[in-house]
Amino acid sequence: MISRVMGGFLLILLLISTAIFKHYGFTFTQSLIIGMFISAASFLFYEFLMKRKLKVKTILLFSAGFFLGLFLAEGIRISLFSLFKSFPYLQEILFLTLPYLFGLAAVEVAGNRPISEILKEEKGLYTTLKVVDTSALIDGRIVEIAKLGFIEGKILIPRFVLEELQILADSTDHMVRTKGKKGLDIVSQLRTLEKPPVEIYERDMPRIKDVDSKLVELCRRLGAKLITTDYNLNRVASIKGVEILNINDLANALKPVVAVGEELVVFLVKEGKEKNQAVGYLDDGTMVVVDDAKHLIGHKVKVLVNNLLQTSSGKIIFARVKEVVK
Repeated sequence: MISRVMGGFLLILLLISTAIFKHYGFTFTQSLIIGMFISAASFLFYEFLMKRKLKVKTILLFSAGFFLGLFLAEGIRISLFSLFKSFPYLQEILFLTLPYLFGLAAVEVAGNRPISEILKEEKGLYTTLKVVDTSALIDGRIVEIAKLGFIEGKILIPRFVLEELQILADSTDHMVRTKGKKGLDIVSQLRTLEKPPVEIYERDMPRIKDVDSKLVELCRRLGAKLITTDYNLNRVASIKGVEILNINDLANALKPVVAVGEELVVFLVKEGKEKNQAVGYLDDGTMVVVDDAKHLIGHKVKVLVNNLLQTSSGKIIFARVKEVVK
């Protein structure tokens, strides 16, 4: 609703500005250019003050590039006066495009993006920003995933996530303090990577108090994907249309595929919930429940898979003993 109102306001402002400057003797093209600049300046002012999306540096760079393009367009018009006299519509196209091209180029180049990347439209076309939450940083596996090149695009770590980690690191509870320090250490490791690029996102959303809500809203605004291990945040973000990269789901997907009838070798370590059951684990942590094997706890056995059960916490394999492995 707010975006529609803002769009309507800018359109009305453009029409009024154009009419006013046309009334004071400017040509239609000149009046339209001035009106467009006033509308653009109003939009940037709104973004900066109301939504806190833009920095003062960005506005100044765009303005400098815009005026440079405007002066260059005037120089071209004077130099090629005879051509523009014969084809007046070329002058309008020149004045409508060049200032904005220079304004956007100034912002992009000053943002440390090489010109070669700007000119390649395909660059980054299929990549999106990735926002990392507190749980993924505490988990720590994201470092190895990033090192191996499975994450494309820029990784953003919001400042409010760092602040949450700092609060955890300053906690009086030893376990909580350890988690906070681990998360901060993971941030330091990510910052040392050359690829993918990792950036601290400084802008906050003071009107939103909850960190999870801030993360969801940030991803919606930036069109980013959220990297997390938090099941509840996963559900909320999915409902609100934010794409999720859940590290736990990735780990489960990479576990070896086991089929019914397959033979496995497992070491039995404890009793199961049901009578005479024993439990063992595969190397990847998958639980194997073996029927009628309670007396074999402490032994390595070869089992035959009877059934598979997928739960929210992972996969459980049900099997029966085939033979004891010496």
